[in-house]
Amino acid sequence: MDWSKVKFRASSWGNLLTESRTKGEVIGATCAKELIKIYNQVLYGRKKDIVTKQMEKGKQVEQDSIDLFSVLEGKMFYKNEDYLENEWFSGHPDIFSGDNIQNAEEVHDIKSSWELDTFMPKLIEDIDKAYEAQLNVYFDLTGAKSGSIAYCLVSAPPNIVESEKKSLLWRMDVATELNPQYIKASQELEKLMTFDDIDYHERVIKKPIQRNDELIQKMKDKVPVLREWLHNFHEKHMNQYPKDL
Repeated sequence: MDWSKVKFRASSWGNLLTESRTKGEVIGATCAKELIKIYNQVLYGRKKDIVTKQMEKGKQVEQDSIDLFSVLEGKMFYKNEDYLENEWFSGHPDIFSGDNIQNAEEVHDIKSSWELDTFMPKLIEDIDKAYEAQLNVYFDLTGAKSGSIAYCLVSAPPNIVESEKKSLLWRMDVATELNPQYIKASQELEKLMTFDDIDYHERVIKKPIQRNDELIQKMKDKVPVLREWLHNFHEKHMNQYPKDL
């Protein structure tokens, strides 16, 4: 395995950029854990995909969120289907504007919020450093100069609403769906998961991100260090019980 050729995914850089808390240590614990995940995926083809109900909603309503964002921005954004890579990075940007993804003008990452209470705080929260790093990887892969994290509030699809209602029924431990308390609770639950009654102008929070060439270079400069760590980790692993014994 030639670890000097490994490319690092945009979504990993939030952890890969973390600094060690131990003086003189190049790779900290959080970064090492991410590298071990990368090692397992590259060498053994094992990647643990954690799928939460929030992530499942995001997957199912992605096009709804893209359409909402496009309407409010006054321009058409296209879902990117291409996986990109260069000498250092790899990644799959969500949407872009421009002639094509290789020469994009803007790149945006779509986040479909689960509920109103997780959506609204984004208005005053600082931009997540991991998302900033991720977007800058996309900028380097596409040539884009700017973009954003776009938090969108769109209704959950009926299958997810019904799944949540079934879970509610089980938690309430009532005899049937005709129980008055359950009926009221399920109606309240559906209202918490659907948002068509809220003006669409109020259902996108855009956090602009500009290209940061200093951050991009910092990530590129760290790539040889990460590759060397993977090489040394591999050597240590393979020498536990040498295969020629």
